[in-house]
Amino acid sequence: MSDEQTAVHDSETVVTKEATQPLATEEQTQAQSRESPTQSEAEKVEAGKQTSLLAGDKPEESGEQKSEEAPPEKHAPEEYADFTFPDAFKLESQDLTEFKSFAREQDLTQEQAQKVLDFAGPKIRQMIEQPYKAWNDLQTKWQEEVRTDPEIGGTKYEQSVREAGNVFVLGESNPFVKSESEAKALREALNTTGAGNNPAIVKLFVKMGRLLAEPEHLSGKPALQGRQDSLLNSMYPTMTEAGS
Repeated sequence: MSDEQTAVHDSETVVTKEATQPLATEEQTQAQSRESPTQSEAEKVEAGKQTSLLAGDKPEESGEQKSEEAPPEKHAPEEYADFTFPDAFKLESQDLTEFKSFAREQDLTQEQAQKVLDFAGPKIRQMIEQPYKAWNDLQTKWQEEVRTDPEIGGTKYEQSVREAGNVFVLGESNPFVKSESEAKALREALNTTGAGNNPAIVKLFVKMGRLLAEPEHLSGKPALQGRQDSLLNSMYPTMTEAGS
């Protein structure tokens, strides 16, 4: 082989090696790139991991994410349904109408209006019943005092009640009650006000009844002015002393 041919052969060999060497290097580079990311890519991956860890379970915000809907506003209904009344408390028709108007003016829902009734109902009932309870307690106290009074109570109680009843018996000798209507009105006044249980009033009626039970006052004869004056003086001795 001539020197020129040898040079060409060597040149081809060199060219071939030089051409194939970069290819081999590129393949190796791509393999290395697949096996081990560059520092820049690794940083990006690590940044992505950190972002995920910091975000936790919270999804990334995006324009397509559905916004949380605000709760609907609550207002008074056009017409309230029936209410439940607590502890035997109940509003009558007119009062219930006024309460519904009040609830509507305050823009209360059905549930809110019911809560107002649940809270205020027992308190209102207590305020209404309190005066009656106090009145009944006082009547019971007075009745007990009458039954145990040494003058008209005890074994004298039944007799005292009959004597006090004489005041309501019509008769010409009775200067206190002149007609059935007067007797009825007097009974109603004593019962309505509770004065018929007051020990002082009961004692007064017992005295009046005892005086009316005397024969001269139940004889059926016209009552003379002197007898009436004597009867009143016996009942109210202090009146005579004051007038003298």
